[in-house]
Amino acid sequence: MKRLMAAKWPGNVRQLVNVIEQCVALTSSPVIGDALVEQALEGENTALPTFVEARNQFELNYLRKLLQITKGNVTHAARMAGRNRTEFYKLLSRHELDANDFKE
Repeated sequence: MKRLMAAKWPGNVRQLVNVIEQCVALTSSPVIGDALVEQALEGENTALPTFVEARNQFELNYLRKLLQITKGNVTHAARMAGRNRTEFYKLLSRHELDANDFKE
């Protein structure tokens, strides 16, 4: 309770309610522990990326994983992704990835 009272609430009551709801959802105990409150508060302070940033990060991770699996074989990677090779090469270029870096 002290930690909740000491926290700054720029989002006012709505932010406080979100933190409490998160704590209640994550515990099976009748008492919410300090560690859980800290975790919820840290989550509130974590900046959420924009949609474009999140999509770009997903695409980059996805492309890297495909190239690792296929050992840099663009034709196979494009097929696995359900894309044609030209479009796949454009994605690689946009994310500054070189398929040769994944070849063994």
